[in-house]
Amino acid sequence: MTSPLRSQRDAWHATARRSARSRFRTRWLAFAGMVGAILLVWGLWVSGVFTGPVPLPATQVNAPVDANDWAMAGRDAAHTAAAPFHGGFEGEELWRFGSQHPLPAAPAVSGGQVFLGTGDNRLVAMDSASGDVLWERRISSVTVTTPAVTPDAVYVAVRDGRLLAVDRQDGAERWSFQVDSSSFASPTVYRGVVYAGSWNGTLYAVDAQTGEQLWTFRAEGSIVAPPAFQGDLMALATDDGLVYVIDLITGKKRLIFDTVNALTESPVFTGNYFLIGTGRGRLAAIDWTRLEYPLERALRSWRQQFFIWGLQPEPPLPKGLVWGRVLSRDSALSGPAVLDGVAYAASRDGRLHALSIADGTLLWEYDTGALIHSAPA
Repeated sequence: MTSPLRSQRDAWHATARRSARSRFRTRWLAFAGMVGAILLVWGLWVSGVFTGPVPLPATQVNAPVDANDWAMAGRDAAHTAAAPFHGGFEGEELWRFGSQHPLPAAPAVSGGQVFLGTGDNRLVAMDSASGDVLWERRISSVTVTTPAVTPDAVYVAVRDGRLLAVDRQDGAERWSFQVDSSSFASPTVYRGVVYAGSWNGTLYAVDAQTGEQLWTFRAEGSIVAPPAFQGDLMALATDDGLVYVIDLITGKKRLIFDTVNALTESPVFTGNYFLIGTGRGRLAAIDWTRLEYPLERALRSWRQQFFIWGLQPEPPLPKGLVWGRVLSRDSALSGPAVLDGVAYAASRDGRLHALSIADGTLLWEYDTGALIHSAPA
């Protein structure tokens, strides 16, 4: 028979255990709530809720995209590198522009004019029908980029870090903006803003009319290709293999996609995807509608490490990946051109590839028999 004293002692111990468990549960819930609050605040900050919208430009000017225009690198804001055209070319030379120095980048064509940067520090405007020089202007350094043209101005990124705006009619300087390092990416004009990237990894958003800095975005790698745009989004590639999807309303990233390979070409928007070609001959389609949440990239990195250690059967797929296809294992792949649901990409080994954008199916290949050093258009 249990003594009354022992029963009281057992009851006391049971009450003490319940109290301890209750205190532990309360403390655990308080700790979890605090961590959750911290993550919520961090997520809201990353998403731009606390920072608010970025400043608006003075105008909403864009580069023209008429059938005969190729007014900036990639032709349009999405960088499709394709223009509507019906008919054929006779292959006859119309005119020739001579220079004693290399011509390091493709020209821009708009409204019957051709705009070209030369290797001897000149920006030249020519008549597209006759090749006659309309005006030329000395600039501070060589430019290795394609100009961006609007109805009344021409924008050029110079290798010494200057972003220059000149009048389209006579080449008179409108404004000059200095970035933090050399510029190797062509400028892009979108909704009244000129976007220029630097070798140090800073993307500058500059008012196209006034030349004032509106906002910046800091990437981890060097920016050597212009960004692409669709709606309120921008896709930016860096030479360390990362592609950033950035909200243009807040200036904050929505998604980072790691291609694992060096990138020197621009992404291309097409519908709900953007396409990117890598330095290891791979073309990938990424769903830009996917959002990256706080700590998600770090957790994916840990899962990748667990796979390397043999603790996980398969490596985690990068968020947003729809399909990826290796087109050349031995050479780099160009940025693709996109038209009517088909992506066209060239590999340096001399082959042109056509793929279905929907699922990455290889439709056909053409071997040119020679090395290819540029992207299709």
